Amino acid sequence: MKSVKQFFTYSLFLIFLTSCNQIFEVDADVQARQALLDLMAIQDKFYQENQRYATGHAEIEKYNLKYHSGIVYLEIESAGKNGYRAVSLPAESTTARVFAYDSEQGGFYEMEEDEVSRYVLGALKHIRDEKQKKDLNELTGWILMGGMVFIGLRFFARYRSPENNNAIWSYILCLPAMGWAVALLGNMEENIVFTSSIAQTTWAGLAVSLVAFGLGCIWMKKNISLHPPAPLISLLICTLGISLLSAGTMAYMLKTFA
Repeated sequence: MKSVKQFFTYSLFLIFLTSCNQIFEVDADVQARQALLDLMAIQDKFYQENQRYATGHAEIEKYNLKYHSGIVYLEIESAGKNGYRAVSLPAESTTARVFAYDSEQGGFYEMEEDEVSRYVLGALKHIRDEKQKKDLNELTGWILMGGMVFIGLRFFARYRSPENNNAIWSYILCLPAMGWAVALLGNMEENIVFTSSIAQTTWAGLAVSLVAFGLGCIWMKKNISLHPPAPLISLLICTLGISLLSAGTMAYMLKTFA
């Protein structure tokens, strides 16, 4: 039982760390970051040729820096022989993400909130309010997920036996698949970039949900005539429903965005 608890604890901790990263990114943010990375590469070439950094876009015109000026605001704020500072952000930011390169601060970085306020003005309060609502929804989801994990541990402790292993593992496997399906529903929109990592995770989640559904069906087929405990049957019915809904959600996302 202790090893199972440790497994759940470590799994949830790893998932939580993953969720803290910027997985679902708005297309304008991705373009803004890439524009700055391209500018950094061009500045390196310009420095090798001129022993200084370019102070404006006109000086690097021959390098054919490509970005959508209607979507991305990119500016070289200062430049000289020893370094430069440039910033990049969406022209109409909905996430308050601002990227910068500053030689004096160690290179490329994403600005913190106190510095962001200098570049994202009128919409900043609204963006922060929306982010707080989203964070609250995510926290509520984690609390609910934790409750479901606790229920799984209780069932594992109470009904643990070789004939019930498929039922318990079916429930265990459906939880991460459900968590990812909920994350997709809460974050995927037309302006979100469906990256290869999101696609791979979605394919993996789809496979896990189908495995959970299969294990549940195998257990039902073998044990339904033996009159298993009613709580265990209820758990399996919920597991099968969650697995199907999760699989359907991920299949829809793959069809729509992949």
